[in-house]
Amino acid sequence: MTSDDVARRIAVLLPTGFPGLATYLIPSEQPLPPAGARVAVPFGPRLLTGLVVPGEPDPAPEGTVLREVLTVLDEEPFLSESFVGLLTRAADYYFAPPGELLRAAVPARLLAAGTAAYVPTSRAVGAHPPEGLTGAVLTEVLSSGRATALELGERLGSRGLGKAIRLLLDGGLVRIPSEELRASRPPTTRSFAARGSADDPRLARRPGQRKALATLAALGRPASGAELRAAGVSAGTLAALAKQSLVAVVDEERPADAAAHALPARATAPIEPTAAQRAAIDAVAEALERGGEARFLLDGVTGSGKTEVYLAALERAIALGRQGILLVPEIALAPGLIRRVVARFGSRVALLHSGLSDGERSAAWERGRRGEVDAVVGPRSAVFAPLPRLGLIVVDEAHDASYKQAEAPRYDSRTVARVRAHGEGAVLLLGTATPSMEDEQAARDGRLPRLVLPARPGSRERARVEVVDLRGEAARPGDHGRVLFAARTVELLHGAFERGEQAIVLLNRRGFSPALLCRSCGHDFRCASCSVARTYHRRGERLLCHYCGDFVPRPRACPSCGSEVLMPVGFGTERLAERFEELFPEVPYAVLDRDAAARRGGAVRVLADFESGAAQALLGTQMVAKGHDFPNATVLAVLDADALLSFPDFRSAERTFQLVTQAAGRVGRGERPGIVAVQTARPEHEAIAAAVAQDHASFAEGELRFRRAFGYPPFSHLLLALWTARELPEAEAAARAGRVAIAGLPKLRLLGPAPAPLERLKGLYRVQLLVRSDSREALAAAGELLRSLPEPPRLDRDPQSLL
Repeated sequence: MTSDDVARRIAVLLPTGFPGLATYLIPSEQPLPPAGARVAVPFGPRLLTGLVVPGEPDPAPEGTVLREVLTVLDEEPFLSESFVGLLTRAADYYFAPPGELLRAAVPARLLAAGTAAYVPTSRAVGAHPPEGLTGAVLTEVLSSGRATALELGERLGSRGLGKAIRLLLDGGLVRIPSEELRASRPPTTRSFAARGSADDPRLARRPGQRKALATLAALGRPASGAELRAAGVSAGTLAALAKQSLVAVVDEERPADAAAHALPARATAPIEPTAAQRAAIDAVAEALERGGEARFLLDGVTGSGKTEVYLAALERAIALGRQGILLVPEIALAPGLIRRVVARFGSRVALLHSGLSDGERSAAWERGRRGEVDAVVGPRSAVFAPLPRLGLIVVDEAHDASYKQAEAPRYDSRTVARVRAHGEGAVLLLGTATPSMEDEQAARDGRLPRLVLPARPGSRERARVEVVDLRGEAARPGDHGRVLFAARTVELLHGAFERGEQAIVLLNRRGFSPALLCRSCGHDFRCASCSVARTYHRRGERLLCHYCGDFVPRPRACPSCGSEVLMPVGFGTERLAERFEELFPEVPYAVLDRDAAARRGGAVRVLADFESGAAQALLGTQMVAKGHDFPNATVLAVLDADALLSFPDFRSAERTFQLVTQAAGRVGRGERPGIVAVQTARPEHEAIAAAVAQDHASFAEGELRFRRAFGYPPFSHLLLALWTARELPEAEAAARAGRVAIAGLPKLRLLGPAPAPLERLKGLYRVQLLVRSDSREALAAAGELLRSLPEPPRLDRDPQSLL
């Protein structure tokens, strides 16, 4: 490689599972692209769009022939150098391919360069064709003059095709024409604009065209075909006007309307901040005015007005010429927050989440990148909103484990937000009524300034929490000793409905029942690929595995013994709804769980129905316990407060305390007091007792003492290594080899290897090794060594679940 070649090398971040950055050469006739620009490059037989990474690329292995960039798609950086650096740093920290972070951050539409087409070079004309499939591919390209990989595959078959194309590209016999490559943009809508007058003499005998042109002229702006069809203008009329140059056909970028995904607007009185709110707002505003990184923990009881602090802080950031990101843990929480943000700041707000279509997401993302919005709202992935003047990041319900992605790339939005705030000189505001133990300890150590909202505004008190002890409760016949609705819970719900108030019922399990059991032989219809029973869903009459998605129709008889006596065991939200109808036949209700939220617009419809009073009761999983504000809801029932306590995870007590405390905060937020019924068979457990007393300080004291004694976070850092294999002995052998490989590293404590609590998922046995250390550097060294093994594990840094 010549010195000129070295100077023209660039590192490129590609949206693939490639384990690092790719190195390419810039052709001598092209200028070097700036860091953050998009480039179109060949990758095997494919054509990909990547981002130029700042800095010198790593040396290519000896003998490697570097391929050339096909074209530079942006003259100016598409993304800032700091943003690209954030992606590569997150990839390094979480032991993830950097391309996975790129795909999480940037809509796929904006990384597409089109389908690669291959044309012959002058060198191929008259050349002796290579042997085998490579020669057949070249012959096809020569005969057709241009062919895509899809067309070649249809003619020659796909086996070995990629390698053949790569050999022809590397040999200079075919090329991808760069003139066909274009940077992708957000979707557009075809619109029509008036260019002539309705008095044009050509329209004297064409009243329909005259009317259409008059309609467009009256609008004074381009209008979409759908809008004009609603006004009685046909497509044929528009085509005729365009042919006469009386109408211009324009492609306008499809607008991204965040308000379309909000809950219906409701009248609210102006809010006068309390003294505690004002102190918190002033502290954040002072940090914004000072400039540079700052972090705060906004520790406010449920209903204390944390959202008003967020909006006031955002208002101050905007006044200073900055922008803000507001994160929520669930998509279902976005509609309520979007309503308040749009009401306060108008249309300069964008919504980003995976439930949007690719077109909607890319349009909103581009508005943010171009600086056309002041705020972006969304769940986990919105932390990557490409705002050029970022000044504030708010993490609402900051304790929530949903901020950690369970699938690859396994990043935690809270950690990414902290790194991004540091790199861009922004203020990070973590809001919660139940701080995580990590944030609690950081606040106690003075590393995270705590802003306290100790009470609800005005004279409103927090809801009263009442324990309903299930140990003395008689089970209903057929419920196999389990109690769904205790008598006291039914009494409280009846009272609310009779007074015209609303109620929320929480059961953190979807489906009809967790299992279907044969009474004759005990067969439990386990998933064939996972070590869990399938959940029975009466809707659709199917048995569904919630881990791999496999389902089978509900059988009429047991496949093991032939018995037809099959009984549902336990309760899910479907069975809850059935029982609720029996107990309260006159009460309209809505159900909010993951099944409802998965339907497009489902969460918004359910929440809007409950807020409007069309539904008097809201039944659901933990989604009903997070962040909602329903002024007329006065009673909440937690039907199985003990469910999380039995999980084999050191955070189970913390999760239980948070869930019950957060659920209690959903009621009594209006003028009427609220009451919460907590059904439990373990009322003496410290998590339940502290949640009933709504005493976070005492719970944190005991929980931190436990964590310190056993060396769990926040007093250590964790790395979970998971090996999978079709056979258990294979996974165990690979895990043992992994332990041996890192056993000699300093500052590590190793637990395992041992079968994972969910031992088999999706047909694979799972064996895990938990690595603990007081040193992040030691944990990073262990992760890098494990990644280099012949059988590397899946790595999860700072895991939020050990299942």
